[in-house]
Amino acid sequence: MKLDTSTDPQVGFRPPGYLDAQAALEPYDGRFGARQAAHLLRRAAFGGTPQEIETLVGLGMQRSVSNLLHPTVPDPDFPTYPAADILFDKKLGARAAQMWWLDRMLRTNRPFMEKMTLFWHGHFATSIRKAPPNLMVEQINLLRAQGLGNFRTLLFSVSVNPAMLVWLDNRFNYKAHPNENYAREVMELFALGLGNYTEEDVKNAARAFTGWTIDKEQRFVFRPGRHDDGVKHFLGRTGAFSGAEVIGIILEQPAHSRFICRKMLEFFVYSDPEPELVENLARIYTLGGYDVSKVIGTLLRSAVFYSPRAYRALPKSPLEFTIGLYRYLGVSSIPPDAIGWLRRMGQEPLAPPSVKGWDGGPTWINTATLLARFNLVNKIVKASSCSLTPDALIAQAGGLDAGRILETIVAGSLQNDLTSDVRATLLHELKSGDPALSVPLSGENYQERIRGVLSLTLNLPSNQLN
Repeated sequence: MKLDTSTDPQVGFRPPGYLDAQAALEPYDGRFGARQAAHLLRRAAFGGTPQEIETLVGLGMQRSVSNLLHPTVPDPDFPTYPAADILFDKKLGARAAQMWWLDRMLRTNRPFMEKMTLFWHGHFATSIRKAPPNLMVEQINLLRAQGLGNFRTLLFSVSVNPAMLVWLDNRFNYKAHPNENYAREVMELFALGLGNYTEEDVKNAARAFTGWTIDKEQRFVFRPGRHDDGVKHFLGRTGAFSGAEVIGIILEQPAHSRFICRKMLEFFVYSDPEPELVENLARIYTLGGYDVSKVIGTLLRSAVFYSPRAYRALPKSPLEFTIGLYRYLGVSSIPPDAIGWLRRMGQEPLAPPSVKGWDGGPTWINTATLLARFNLVNKIVKASSCSLTPDALIAQAGGLDAGRILETIVAGSLQNDLTSDVRATLLHELKSGDPALSVPLSGENYQERIRGVLSLTLNLPSNQLN
């Protein structure tokens, strides 16, 4: 595999070139400036403010990644659950659960924890359309607590999680009437991928998961009388396997490490990663005993992560776009209409469209979803809850100078990732025919011009990309 080492004139940074997949996973040793720090915050968080980017530049790449993966800064005192009386109301509880998680994404001091939780939510796609809101909140807390630990532990925990038992019907999986839903999806979607198991494997795995259900208090319980303890033939092995033993056999399959590492590469680095790159990351994963933190740490420090191919290569999901927008503009609390906007953009939190989750990638961007993004930007830029006001930008720029104001906007939001023609257009819009921007302007006029240019900048194609 040969990685692209050409200089992108629009992006303007050139990491060292590497000629093989093994070297691609070696630590990046190039310049770690504002673009690289912002890139890290887009992928491992929800974007960064100019101050956060500057802090990471000062720390350097290695310490920045370590701080994201192993934060020491305390988080705000978030509630473990929304109000209990609301959670058990299906309609009100669903909204409460969604707002609860959005609030945490917005205000957390540990954004990588929420980004990993979002990754696993898309992977183990479970929805409030079927699972009760209180169980969905429990599952999100589980994904946050175990998402950077051992995947074997995580997969078992998800398998006995009440939300999953409801979502994929394993609570109704009895010896007399095996239900194959979870047995199929744990292989196809969670651990192996299509083509790496047979229908006979599905049937025998379903038998192993019999008796795993929930009690009246919606807690996991194993009912031995409902469990099929007979001999099973599964993935080339024979025995009276339990559900836990089936999970262990699944993880021993060579296809598993490639499957899960490809998913991580596609989420954090770029789509369609080279097979050699997948193989080498899978080797790190297997030798590390399914340690997710080790794999992600390797990726976020790697040469390939900072390569031109990876830079602004992934369309932002609606959640990434919206939370990043709120954080950059200084919105301190989730607006009441946030869920509606996310729904129009195609990603309602806690409500993936199917057990496969969201398709993601290019499917995030179409005429309707782009219009929703543009309208959201225009609305939030004008909102009173936005602390990045025109006067704040003027103060950062050191005065009412069009060139410096524009530089403050494009450097802070895009790290100057725009062409000279677009920059000239934005400057003309800001000046609005006044080359010096020095004639007396009403407060309304100059503030509206700055808000307009800020909206235009945030709606540029580069801001749609991670």
